[in-house]
Amino acid sequence: MSCYFCGGSRIASIHSAPGRDVRSWSVGSMALTRRYDGEPIVRVELDTSVELDVSVNGSCGETVGADVTANAYIEDIKYCPFCGEEL
Repeated sequence: MSCYFCGGSRIASIHSAPGRDVRSWSVGSMALTRRYDGEPIVRVELDTSVELDVSVNGSCGETVGADVTANAYIEDIKYCPFCGEEL
């Protein structure tokens, strides 16, 4: 029986690693895909929020919030990051 992640091109949630007695929440996702040459790669997508303090010519600043998504690709994956099965 193969695992949910490496048994196909499925998306798995990435959860935060909170401290004791704090609930974790989803911070992004991982998806197993194939490159143009058929080699497996993992696409990691992380969602976060950023707050910026903006001031003009030293005047009183305002806080601006932005939602940011960062994408990364991990190549040369030999084993499933969840079950350890060779890909």
